[in-house]
Amino acid sequence: MLNKKRVVLAIIIIMIIIVIYLVTSEEHVLHNLELAPNQKLVDYALNEHWLFAIIEEKSLSDKERYIYIYKLDDFSNKVNWLKVAEYDFTYVWPWKIELGNLDYTDGPQIVMGVNKSTYFDKEVNNRFFVFNWDGEKLYKKWTGTRLGYYLKDFYIMDLLSIKGEELVVIDKNQNGEERLLIYYWLDFGFQLLAESEIYDIIEDVKYLDNNLLELTYNKWGKKFTSRVMVKDGWIIEVD
Repeated sequence: MLNKKRVVLAIIIIMIIIVIYLVTSEEHVLHNLELAPNQKLVDYALNEHWLFAIIEEKSLSDKERYIYIYKLDDFSNKVNWLKVAEYDFTYVWPWKIELGNLDYTDGPQIVMGVNKSTYFDKEVNNRFFVFNWDGEKLYKKWTGTRLGYYLKDFYIMDLLSIKGEELVVIDKNQNGEERLLIYYWLDFGFQLLAESEIYDIIEDVKYLDNNLLELTYNKWGKKFTSRVMVKDGWIIEVD
C-alpha cells in the first residue's frame, strides 16, 4: 500500500512539472501566442494568471515594439493565453520585462527595461519603467531618469527578509567595468541597498537562497563563479 501511494505521488509530481513546463517554456509560449509572420517575441514574463510580452513588429520601412497582455483561460481544458490588452511602446523601445512585487501590494508590478532619453537626461540610454497592472489597465508607477551609470541587465528577486522583492542590477561604469547593485522600493522610488566591488564583466546572477546569490564574472582575464551575500551595504563573497 505504501509503495502504491509513493507511485501515485510521483505521478502527480511529474504531471505538475509537465504542466509548469508547458505553461512557461518559450516554445509553448511562441506557439500559443499565434504571432504573425512579421512579429517576433522579444521577451516575456508570466505568473499563474497573466503573461506580459514584448512583441516586435516589422514593416517594410520600420520596426515597432508593443506590450501584449494575455490572461490564462480558466475555462479551457488546455493551456490557452487570451490577449486582453495591447500597448504601443515603440517610443521607449522595451528590451526586457520582469514581473515582481516590489512594494508588497496585491497586484504585480511590471518592470521594463527601455531605451530612451528623458526630460532631464537627453542621452538615449537603458532605463527602467515600472507599471502597475490592475487586471484591465497599465498604470505608471516609476519612470525615473536612471539608476547607476549604465544599465546592462536586471533581475527581480525575493532575496532579503524585508517587505517586497528586490531589484538586482548589473551596472556598467564609464570605463566599461561592471558591478552589482541591489535596490529596494521605499515609498515612491528605489533606494540603494548594497553594491559590489568592480568586475571586468558580470556574466550571470542566480538566486540560491535567502541573502545568497551565485555570481559568474570575469576578472583579470579569468572566469570565476562565487556565492555572494549582502552585508552592511556591500555585496561580499562568502566563498
